[in-house]
Amino acid sequence: MKKIDERFRHLPEEEALEATEDLRLREAAPEARNAFLKQDYYESMKERENFVRQDRRRFLDLVAKSGISAGLIKSSALLGGLLANRHVLAQDATNKRVVFCYVPSGSATGTFMPTSSSQMNLVTTKYGPGTGNYDVASICHFRQVNVITSGHSTAMNSLGNTNYSTPTMDKRLADVLGTTTPRKSIYLGAESTNTNEYCSNIGPSNNSPSQALSDYFGSGSSSSSGSTDNTYALAYDAQLRALNSIKSRLSTAEAVRLEEHAASLTKIKTNLAAANSSSGGGTTTNCGTGINVGIEHIVRTGISQADIIVAALACGITKVATLQLGSHQGQWKGFNTNFTGVAHDAAHSSPNQNNFVELNRYINEVPAYLIKKLRETNGPDGQPLIRSTVFVQVTCMGNGMTHLPDNAPFVLATEMPGFARGFSTRSGGDVFDLVGAIPKGLGITSINVGSNTLGLV
Repeated sequence: MKKIDERFRHLPEEEALEATEDLRLREAAPEARNAFLKQDYYESMKERENFVRQDRRRFLDLVAKSGISAGLIKSSALLGGLLANRHVLAQDATNKRVVFCYVPSGSATGTFMPTSSSQMNLVTTKYGPGTGNYDVASICHFRQVNVITSGHSTAMNSLGNTNYSTPTMDKRLADVLGTTTPRKSIYLGAESTNTNEYCSNIGPSNNSPSQALSDYFGSGSSSSSGSTDNTYALAYDAQLRALNSIKSRLSTAEAVRLEEHAASLTKIKTNLAAANSSSGGGTTTNCGTGINVGIEHIVRTGISQADIIVAALACGITKVATLQLGSHQGQWKGFNTNFTGVAHDAAHSSPNQNNFVELNRYINEVPAYLIKKLRETNGPDGQPLIRSTVFVQVTCMGNGMTHLPDNAPFVLATEMPGFARGFSTRSGGDVFDLVGAIPKGLGITSINVGSNTLGLV
């Protein structure tokens, strides 16, 4: 029988065992991390640093030849993104992007895996065809893998950090792909900080769409007004002034593309302003902020964050993004769902598989929407972003009702060379195999994780 730490004996036995194991991993993490860093230095870091150094040198040469001042580039994220895109088009090896989307607590046994690209399962309805769905399953690879560690406090399992000692996969990829973009990576969330449990060690997630717009697309302008929307409007106007000042140095295609990006940001801004000015009643905007406190509208907030991520990829603000929906404790609610409690209660306090399935189906709308958005939005090369972006849906548990790690539901969607095409399903392997397939498909040999690519590459 496993020993329970004295500090957790007041908890129910299952929770006490999980807390004891989590404490053991955290205490062992510094030594394990030092071992990882030593191994990484001799096996991968030198190759990775050489790639980054060469890529950055080529980018700086491009900036120097553009005739645009460094100060102007620093003041305008959109302009910096445009030059990053110009660099990408000249370097096919770096025209690669990745988006991770964390969905907590896995799924009830037997409710995830579809039988075909047109016949979804109970929680994957939104990926398939039909009214109100997004019809993206034809490019999705549905996988069930083992996430190694059972129980709560395991959100980072989803991105390949099972013992607190290694960078999560999004951070490792950002260190390679994000060296010449204004943002190395972005990390957004929807109700993802209730228990201060993050799926990524990039840093705390940004749960406010309005703040994300200001942070990622702002120009450094400030205002004495306390209004977030007004601050963003001033920053947006500054972006346009920066663009107008260098139009003579842009190609026709670049100018048109940047104006298209500006139009998409204006639409997002309008949606947010409408939501923030609405009453406590319903809204037709993509963002739930400003309606209530937000916890009842996690999907609407998530969709708004997805819009911002796609805009950031298209504008060249970043090449690596992570979206976290909720936390491993499940302290979020559905909206217009039959079950009105928090997700955790559906699994434990009032356990009912039908309620748990309903909330799983509800929250899975966000990743399905994000995939469709990547298909519909063009990147810097004029092609749909999905052709240069790999989307990965991740989770921290197999079945959140039992806390077991096996058969955890993951989804990979892309039309990018290097990855398998079309629809597929498969069970087996572990989280290291799955997240390790991402750098392999991207052609990044300096990140070597997992022993089986699970038919994804």
